[in-house]
Amino acid sequence: MAELFPKPKLQATVSPSGWRSIKVQTQQAAPSPLGDLAKALGVSSQIGQQVAGLQAFEYKQGVKEGQVAAASADLDDALTSFDKVGEDLVEKGLMPRSQLTGYQVGFRRQTGRREAKSNLNAALNKRLNEVDLNPETGNYDVIQQIIQEEETAAIERLRKAGGGELALQGFSEYSSEIKDRFTLQATEARHKAIDKFNKSMHTADLNNDFSDRAGMLETEEDVNSFKADLKARMDEIHTKSKIPKSEVIELVWNNFASPTIRGLLSGENPQPDRAEELLNTISDIETVKGAKLGNINRQGAAIKSTATSFRDQIAKAREKIENDTPDIADRIKREYGVNAPAIASGPSGDPIIDERSVREITAQLVHAGYTEEEAGEIATQVYSESDVAGYTRYLSKFLDNEATREAFGDAFMSFSRMRLEQAQLGSMYLTNKEQEQLAEKYRTLKETNPELSPAEFLNTGGDGLKLGPITDKQARAAIGSIDIEYQKKKWWNATEAKKVGASSYRNRLRTNTEALYMKSGVLPTGIKTKIDQLIEPYETTFLNLYNDLTREAAAAIDPDNPDREDLMIEKEKEISEQLIGRFTRLQETIKTVTDQETKRKAQVGFDADEFNENLKEAEENVKSLHGFWSNLLGVPAMKQAIFDIGAPASFLGIGGVFEVEDDPSLTLAERDFEFRQLTGARSPLRSKALEAAEKFEISLRDEAGLIQSFDDKEAPQAYKDTVKLLRKRFGYRSIDQVPDYDPTDPLDWRLTPVVGNEEDLRAVYTAYKEELESYYKLPIQEQNIEEGKFSTLRKMRDKFGVFDPPVNGPDGNLIMESLRLFIATQRSLFNQ
Repeated sequence: MAELFPKPKLQATVSPSGWRSIKVQTQQAAPSPLGDLAKALGVSSQIGQQVAGLQAFEYKQGVKEGQVAAASADLDDALTSFDKVGEDLVEKGLMPRSQLTGYQVGFRRQTGRREAKSNLNAALNKRLNEVDLNPETGNYDVIQQIIQEEETAAIERLRKAGGGELALQGFSEYSSEIKDRFTLQATEARHKAIDKFNKSMHTADLNNDFSDRAGMLETEEDVNSFKADLKARMDEIHTKSKIPKSEVIELVWNNFASPTIRGLLSGENPQPDRAEELLNTISDIETVKGAKLGNINRQGAAIKSTATSFRDQIAKAREKIENDTPDIADRIKREYGVNAPAIASGPSGDPIIDERSVREITAQLVHAGYTEEEAGEIATQVYSESDVAGYTRYLSKFLDNEATREAFGDAFMSFSRMRLEQAQLGSMYLTNKEQEQLAEKYRTLKETNPELSPAEFLNTGGDGLKLGPITDKQARAAIGSIDIEYQKKKWWNATEAKKVGASSYRNRLRTNTEALYMKSGVLPTGIKTKIDQLIEPYETTFLNLYNDLTREAAAAIDPDNPDREDLMIEKEKEISEQLIGRFTRLQETIKTVTDQETKRKAQVGFDADEFNENLKEAEENVKSLHGFWSNLLGVPAMKQAIFDIGAPASFLGIGGVFEVEDDPSLTLAERDFEFRQLTGARSPLRSKALEAAEKFEISLRDEAGLIQSFDDKEAPQAYKDTVKLLRKRFGYRSIDQVPDYDPTDPLDWRLTPVVGNEEDLRAVYTAYKEELESYYKLPIQEQNIEEGKFSTLRKMRDKFGVFDPPVNGPDGNLIMESLRLFIATQRSLFNQ
């Protein structure tokens, strides 16, 4: 059956307001069969018009009823069921087709409108507060993002419900206006949020950059600089952030200036002077040419009115400070009166008392303006050091606070008098602990200054125990008793034996030194001045040491013992011998080090050509001895002779350092062709040369046997010449092999390696350093380099003239310049 009334089609149109929307293009229904029937019967056209009018009425009525139904229906259920029900009604003749078509159009269109007006509008309004989030980004993208998300969600709901194109058309007709309205509201809200955020950031910057300076406008330069910088900041905010100047003024006054002034005037310690200076400074800033900030008085920036209120508060704050000054001054004096004596006496040793004292000192420092942490550190310091003067200086922080400045000035006038009274009182009466400390101080000082009298000690406050002369009768009696004890112990000083022993000791310091420089029992001419220079730096030290040790020894002997002098004479001899031995060893070290250094300076380096010629000649002399016996006997009679050091046999069946397989005739000197470039430590032949020298030295232990073996009395000398040159050229495997210093033939460690390899130098350095540190830790009289525990020190001194004085560097360690020079020089022989 052909459809009498086809469904309308959708067509996009543009509304008069300019918004694109979806409208239904209504089509004229197909001609009714009744019309054809009328025409066939020749019925007048009036009947046709009545039929068409009836159809239009039924369609409009259907649209109207569909809209009413859609406004209250459960859309999800209705959209899926009403088409089926409608078709059923049409088929049964209960509803005209035109009315069903209109019903379908009206229902679907109204469902779209309902989605826009209810769900979309509510969803957008619900998310309006989201535009306030993240204002620091400064963009408005979030608005369109919200619209897009909610519009997509609404359309998706319509599609799932089966609304079709007519529902989307109804949705579009109403959603445009809703979106426009939301965009306007959201944009305004977003703008306010961003503006609020920007102003809050400017407020934070103003407080960070100007708050501290606002409370320290003490000079005209401070004021002018502050005004200029604040004015520049206001201009910068206006220019860069596009904030109107009127709003910038409100921002500066309401968010920075006014709160800062109010803060200076609030609390227990108002600062009216600083508040007034800040108010005057800000009021004097020019907004435009000739206009001052302080003259502005409008809504949002009632600066002039607020300034008047502030000036009233400033006057009241000054009045309060003036009224509180006497009470604050009394408090400062009262706290100082308690704390100063505690600091002067220092820690008591009782944890409870010390903790209480530090707590009270800390409390006054906090009152002065320090933080709890700062006050605690200062209190501990001044209490432990008994630093009353330092404590008083720290209290001058009261002057930084207007509320306490005048009160501290009044209280300070009483500090000196209070300390004097406390010192006098403390000197008149000493506690038992203080008396013990006083006695201990006097005994200690008497050890270093035996002539210190009780009167001198007590009149100076007991070496700082008290601030003034000590008048405590019990304390004075105790110090007098100690002095009498020391006077009795000075008996040795009055004896003849003391004078003889001291004179003999002093003379021996010189005679023992002179003996080191005598030649055939006679001092060389002009040497006495040098000896004076050698003795002078150390004489006072050894004399004082002698006096201290003999005084201690005498004090240890009972002065009432009838044999005291005999006992002391024996003790004096022991002390004298010990110190003389140490002084002599010191001078021996100086002489050894100086002589070897002088010899080294006089020596020159190897002349390569001359030295190689000498070594070559010495080698040939030794080889000639072996050659003679080889020719005479015609057999390898010296199979285990000196030259047998591991090389393949080629000469008399004996491998040797003086030959190589391809040319047995070359000497060691000739083979060491890199002499000019390499020192002995770097020679490729060094190990063989050292082995040869060691075998030669073993043979030289029996010189008579050498003469007999070779039937040549010059054989030992030939060996010695070769060994001497080999050692000078190639050195030694360790410092133990090096002979002690020989002034007739000194070894120059600048040219001759004295260890097997560079790593051995580390062991020498470590041993020398440890022994030297231990050596100088001993008392002078016990320092003996000949003891076995100082073997490395003795070898370095006697073999190389290396010995360092007790000189420490900034790090507290021994400098050891001589050792460092020795190690560096030897290392260079391995690294050239």
